[in-house]
Amino acid sequence: MTEPTEIAPDNVTLFPGSGQGTLTTPTGEEVPVRTFERGKEVVLVVLVNLDDERDNDQVEAAELEYTSRRGLIKLRGEAVFEDPSLIRFHPDGDAEVLQRRDFVRVLTPHPVTVTDDDGRQRVHTVDLSGGGMLLADAEGLEVDQTIHFAISIVTTELPIEGVARVVRVREDGKRALMFEQISDHDRQRLIRFVFECMRTARARTRGDWM
Repeated sequence: MTEPTEIAPDNVTLFPGSGQGTLTTPTGEEVPVRTFERGKEVVLVVLVNLDDERDNDQVEAAELEYTSRRGLIKLRGEAVFEDPSLIRFHPDGDAEVLQRRDFVRVLTPHPVTVTDDDGRQRVHTVDLSGGGMLLADAEGLEVDQTIHFAISIVTTELPIEGVARVVRVREDGKRALMFEQISDHDRQRLIRFVFECMRTARARTRGDWM
């Protein structure tokens, strides 16, 4: 069986700011992919072995989600399975921005290590977005103060790190911070995490979460 690869096909360009995406078929199968562009076509490099017996050039209706600098993007269209490691995706229309990183937030408590001129302290998020966070237990931080942060969202992965500025102190003492320096990779990880929190919350509301 052909092994999955992350090498881009010839004459394609990695989407600016893109990382891993997910292709979902009508049967609910979710295929982890990396997204590349070639004109109006999207080329997907499969990150897992596909164990079914699809014929080459089999066409299926599908949805594609991937992260970009705009946020989390969804496209609907047709997926052409060229081989077990390569899919061509033809969008049916314009992309839908599911999450704009500047203002979509989710309530989620996670430990944050904050470092400033006075040293290091461990606080917790109240909410998170791709553009900033709200912190509890951070009474020493003042408006316009700049800090280095490290957010642990997954215990098995490295923390998300960067520089943030305090933009507001609420009456309840919580501090709102805006990210001023964060790598594209870490921002994509955060956007994806926020989206997964939203999807889990929607599933619970519908009653189909387990």
